[in-house]
Parts: sequence; C-alpha cells; structure tokens
Amino acid sequence: MKKNFTIFIIGCLFLAINHTTSFAQNANTSLSNLTAPTKVNVHLLPQKEYKYNLGSFNKAWNNIYAGSVYLGNDRFLAYFAGTSYTTAVGALALNSLTTGNGNTAVGFNTLYFNTKGSSNTANGAFALYKNITGASNTANGYEALYFNTSGSYNTANGINALYRNTTGTLNTVNGSFALYENTTGSNNTANGSYNLFSNTTGVNNTADGYYNLFSNTTGSKNISAGNEALRSNKTGNENTAAGYRAGYSNVSSNYNVMIGSYAGYKNTAAQNTFVGTSAGRDFTLGNYNTCLGINAGYGGGAAKTGNYNTYIGGYTNAAASIINATAIGYAAYVGSDYTVRIGDGSITSIGGYTNWSNISDGRVKKNIKQNVPGLSFINKLQPVTYNLDLDAADRIIQRPAIKDEDGKTVQPLSAEITARLDKEKIIYSGFVAQDVEKIAKELNYNFSGVDAAKNDKDLYGLRYSEFVVPLVKAVQELSKKNDEKDNVIEDLKTRLAKLEAMMNVNSQSTANNQKASVISSALLEQNIPNPFNNTTTINYILPQKYNSAQIIITDKTGKALKQINVSGSGKGSLKLNASTLSSGAYHYTLIVDGKMIDSKQMERLK
Repeated sequence: MKKNFTIFIIGCLFLAINHTTSFAQNANTSLSNLTAPTKVNVHLLPQKEYKYNLGSFNKAWNNIYAGSVYLGNDRFLAYFAGTSYTTAVGALALNSLTTGNGNTAVGFNTLYFNTKGSSNTANGAFALYKNITGASNTANGYEALYFNTSGSYNTANGINALYRNTTGTLNTVNGSFALYENTTGSNNTANGSYNLFSNTTGVNNTADGYYNLFSNTTGSKNISAGNEALRSNKTGNENTAAGYRAGYSNVSSNYNVMIGSYAGYKNTAAQNTFVGTSAGRDFTLGNYNTCLGINAGYGGGAAKTGNYNTYIGGYTNAAASIINATAIGYAAYVGSDYTVRIGDGSITSIGGYTNWSNISDGRVKKNIKQNVPGLSFINKLQPVTYNLDLDAADRIIQRPAIKDEDGKTVQPLSAEITARLDKEKIIYSGFVAQDVEKIAKELNYNFSGVDAAKNDKDLYGLRYSEFVVPLVKAVQELSKKNDEKDNVIEDLKTRLAKLEAMMNVNSQSTANNQKASVISSALLEQNIPNPFNNTTTINYILPQKYNSAQIIITDKTGKALKQINVSGSGKGSLKLNASTLSSGAYHYTLIVDGKMIDSKQMERLK
C-alpha cells in the first residue's frame, strides 16, 4: 500500500456510481464476459481520462483503488497526489489542497481553501473553510474556525466556535459561538457557549461557563468562571472573576479579583478584591478595596465609590464614599474616613494575651514640647458611670439595614437581639467625650485622647490609654510639691528649734518647769476647710495660766507673713482672712510664752 495517497474501501456501493458517459455506455448488465472470480468486467475498466482502474487483473473486488469519487456533480472522496496521511470525506472537502500533509476533512466544504496547511482536523460543514496555511488546528462543528487562514494550534469544538479567527494561535474553544469574533487573539481558552464571543485580539484569557467575558475585545490575561462572569469586560486586563455574574459590569478596569456570585457585580474600578457572595456588589468607582465575606461591603443597592477600604466579615459595611476605613467582624460598620471598627454593637470584649503597641520612636517624632497639663487637667475631669443606648448610636450613624444578596432586609437572630439588650445593661465607668474635649479646649490643650466625630453621622470616642500621659504629669507635679513641703517642714523645724533655744536661754529652771506645765496643756488643730479660697478657721486650746500666745503664719521658705495674738484659756478659734495671700502652701504655728506648741500646713486655692 502506498503512503502518498488515501485508500478508500468503497464496496459494492461504488457499482452504483455512473458519473461519466463512458461508464454508462460500457457497463455490462449481463456480466457475460466474466471468466473467473478474480477477474472484473473489462468494460468497467477506466478509459484514457482515468489513471486508476476499478479493480485490476490481479485484484479482487474487495481491493479497489480510486483517485476521486463523485456523488452527483461534487467530489465526495478524493486522492491527493504528493501528500501524506490526508483524508477528505464530503463535497468539496480540501478542495484546494496542494502540499499540506496529515489533514482530515469530514463535511461539506471543510478545509475548502487549504493549500499548504498540515495536520488539521475539520469535522462539520464549512469547518476551517478559509484555512490556507494554518497548521495543527482542530475544528469540530458547523463553521468552526471558518475564517482561519494561517492561525495554528487552535482547537474549536462547537457551532461557529472561533468563527472569525484568522491568524490567532493556541486558542482552545469548547462551546457554540465561543471566541466567535476572535481574529488574531492567541492563547485563549473558552469552555462554554458564547464565552469570549466578542474577543478580537485579546490574549491569554480563560472563560469557563456561559456568556463569560462575552463583550471582551482586546482585554488580556483575564480569568472568568461561572455564568456571565466579567460579561461586560471589553479592554480590562488581568481580572479574575469566579461565580454567577461576578464582575459583570467591569468594562476596562484592571487587576480585580472577584470570587462569588455577584461579587463585584457593579465594579468598574481597578485593583479591588471581592471574595464572597455579593461581596463588594455595589462598588462602582472605588479602587484598592478589599471585601471578604458574604455581602461584605454590600450596601443593599447604594452605590459605593470609596477607596482603600477593607471589609472582613459577613455584612460588614460603611458609608458610600468612605476612604481608608476598616470594618472587621460580622455587621461591623464604619461611618468616617481613616477609621477602624471591630465588631458590631453587641461585642462586649476585645483583647488578647498582650497589650497593643503604638509606634513611639523618637527618631520619627518632631516638634516635641513638654507642655502637657497635669493636675489642672486631671482635677477638672468628671468620672461617671453610664449605660450605652445602641439604638441611639444607630440613629446617629444612620446605620443601613442589613440586606442579603437579593437586596432584602435580613432580620436579626434572637441571639443577636439578646446580645444587644445584654450589652445595654452593662454599667461602664468612664468620661463623656464632649466634656473631656471642652476641658482640653479651656486649657488650650490639644488632647489626642478625644476621637472627635468627623461629621454629624459620626460618634465621639475616647482613647483611654492617652490619659496616662496627663496622669503621669499630675503625679510628677504632686511629687514635686511634696518634696518642697518636706523641705519647708524640715527648715521650719530647724528654725523653730533655734527660736526655742534662744527664748529659753535666760529662763530659770523653775520658770522652765512652770512653762513646761503650761505648754503641756496647749493644743493646735488643723484649719477648716483645707484647702480654702479666702477664709479658713484655726481652732486651738490655751492653758489656764500663761503670759502671751501668738499664731504665726509663714510661707514655704519660713518667712513670717502674719503674727496674730490670741488670748483666753481653753478652746478658742481664729478666723483667718487670707485674701491677700497668693495661692499655694503655708504654715501656721502656735507659740505660748515663747515656746512652739505645734505647726501645721494649710493650702490656699485661687
């Protein structure tokens, strides 16, 4: 058997073919000239215009060689001289072939214009119809790879699959009308009807499902799986969409990842990541957003245009045009820019096994000033206890109703309702943020512990860790005052000891004994009130017998400011008017007959 032509076993059917006049005129109807079983009717031998016989003198009927076989007026089976491993079955199949090898064409007009293309397989009318030099293509289906001319290594399975492809290579299609408009696009894979239907020059796209990347023309390196994923994409590149209508509205944006039914459904922006059913469904123009979880970032139909936002957890949400905000946890909601919210209103505890660390490197701090108020700030704070009103909070931030992927309001579970009610019963200790803000402004103190509301739809907050700084300052101030008072007391003790010694130098021992007896019955009490503003009362007790008694007022250096004589015996009181004294700490001392009875400290306020 020769390799340079195709063997066709026609059988008895060939006896009924009478395409030429010579066959019809010379046909033997009586078979009278048959001389042996191995002989054929000599009148059935071809005339001059034919090269091959129908049978031969030494071949039986079951080994018949033919060049071309016609049905009606069209060639049905063909032999191609000078080619190898070529098969054509069907009217006008491989009609123009000259030197192409290894082609198989089955069907009307399959590989009709092919001349030099090799290793092509076409099954179905008009499959690879326009192919001329394209090689290693496989087309199964009516008009599959119809316009292909020189494109190679394409596989098209389905009616009109890769219909307009001309020079595109390495495309794989399984599905009717898939990659229909493709002309020069290469390395595309479409599994499913109408996938990549409009693609013309886009490369390296993968579509698996139905109507995926339907409108894509020049977009490249896109991956879509699930019916109508990335359906509207035309020129967008390197997008990944998996799920029913995921990324449906994307037209020209790049680098998006959308996984889950309706994930990124309205998205027309770039570099977003949406994972979960209806995740990021309403984002339209926002870029660099991340939504993870069912309905994460979904506004229930309200268009979103915010950028740089992160939503982690089912039904997490935020205001429409928010910037660089983060919501973590089921139904967490963010109402202002540059804000992080963890959990919804029912959360009662957030923590772990270590403290939160803030960046506090001196190398990155500038304009450092030691101007933090201490006691003046702390003394004005008003600690309170309170309960939270979560409904009031929702009204202020205008929290939208939680809606499912169909836009229907999701009713809270009974456990969620109970959790909210339990949260509102908790008694908290703290401050009112607006009060703290007012106090700080009065002191001209730009206190970072107040997280003021950004707008009328935002809530005030307090960063309680920030209170450590003014508290430390207050302790330092108190410590300094205590040190100063200790120094004054020690100085006063020394000076009073010297005064006592001087007053007793010339006293006789008898007089000293008398004075000692007198002094032992004298007493000085703490002033009331203390601290005080303008006036305070000093109570004392004087002995029955003495010569003189005074109360001396001194400053912290020991300098005597006032000396007030007192008289009488037993209990007495002195109402001191200190309006002329500046604020600060002072000492008062009771002296009886030149002997210091006692000394105490008092403090005047402004």
